[in-house]
Amino acid sequence: MKMEFKDKVVLVTGGCRNTGLEIVDGFLRAGARVFFCGSNGKSVDEGRAALEKRGLSGFTAVKCDVGRKEDVDAMMDRIAAEAGRLDIVISNAANLGIGHGETLEMTEEMLFDTLNVNLGGTFRIVQGAARRFFLKQERDPQTNQRGVVVCIGSNTSERVSRKRLAYCTSKGGLDAMVRAFATDLGPMGIRVNLLAPGYIWTDRWNWLSDEVKARRRANTLTGREADGQDVAAAAMFLASDGARAFQGARLVMDSGSSVQLYPESCEDDTSSMRLK
Repeated sequence: MKMEFKDKVVLVTGGCRNTGLEIVDGFLRAGARVFFCGSNGKSVDEGRAALEKRGLSGFTAVKCDVGRKEDVDAMMDRIAAEAGRLDIVISNAANLGIGHGETLEMTEEMLFDTLNVNLGGTFRIVQGAARRFFLKQERDPQTNQRGVVVCIGSNTSERVSRKRLAYCTSKGGLDAMVRAFATDLGPMGIRVNLLAPGYIWTDRWNWLSDEVKARRRANTLTGREADGQDVAAAAMFLASDGARAFQGARLVMDSGSSVQLYPESCEDDTSSMRLK
């Protein structure tokens, strides 16, 4: 099924760079009207410039820190004024929780800052979209739906990374939040699902040594990490009518890294062993 979003209005949070920017790009090329946000003016300007350099149009860049209710309310006001409706939300904005150190070194402020964006921000965005737009819109005659939400989670919600307590905790909470949203909002015509990537190439990979990149890729079964376009394609599928039977789902896309018990380098070679 070809994914087309002509006449759809889409909101992408955290859409100014890396994965978020590719999600915005994908929806624009599929015909959608896209609003996207970043937490500060610099990132918003950079995102806008990057899309214009690609020759894209039909988007509105908004400064919005999803950790602040007043920012989210103001962004919803702008969408209402400029578009009058909202059909799809991609909740991608995240505090990565990097640099917190070991669990015993973390402060409460570090923990709650991360939770406020990754869980609180998702709550504000989804509740705002449902109240302001989805529940006021007619159900689609083909899907019986009024709106769609895709949350970008992580495979670290189940297989944690070291020194990332706040981030992993937030992504575990997001898994449960999506199931709760799906249960409460599904009967109202709102479809909510989660996409859980693993390694994704972002500009942070430019700081990694070739040895570390190779070691990461060896943890996958395909030999490559996902990139922003991979994530965009999966998010667009979950947002499309082709996924109308998905509700409360967690779609994993981590190149098989969580399928195996251990990476190959950690396993014994049993090929020459024989039972005696």
